[in-house]
Amino acid sequence: MCHVARRALQDRAADLQDVGVVGGLSNELIDILNIWARFIYGPLLDDREREIADGTTPGQYGRKEAFAVHKALKEKGPVRVPREFVFMDRAAIGLGGVFLHLRAKLNWHDMFNATIDGFSLASVGERQREAFSAAGVPLPAEKRP
Repeated sequence: MCHVARRALQDRAADLQDVGVVGGLSNELIDILNIWARFIYGPLLDDREREIADGTTPGQYGRKEAFAVHKALKEKGPVRVPREFVFMDRAAIGLGGVFLHLRAKLNWHDMFNATIDGFSLASVGERQREAFSAAGVPLPAEKRP
């Protein structure tokens, strides 16, 4: 999703379809989702040292965006997203809250890119198969389009 946000949701709506957002996204819905994407992924897209709440108080950070997205989706939605998106947004908000509290000032862009450098879906899949096997847990069924 971060890469989608980087390229602008408006131009890459097909990517949202590919990663499991249920179809039928109008340009209006994509604009609404773009508000949330810029909020969640903004620190990762901004290549400079900054606090998460750059330019606002931690108590106000995200309120305007959350209100705007909620209001717009009530009028134009709904949008159904995969559970993984919900998990990642909650994780980002939870970790963001910790970094807000700590007033951490870092280059989040560089840290994120260093983390994903060399990422391989095949490698993750192999490690997951090994972990499931070692724990004696059956592999989940693969999703087929």
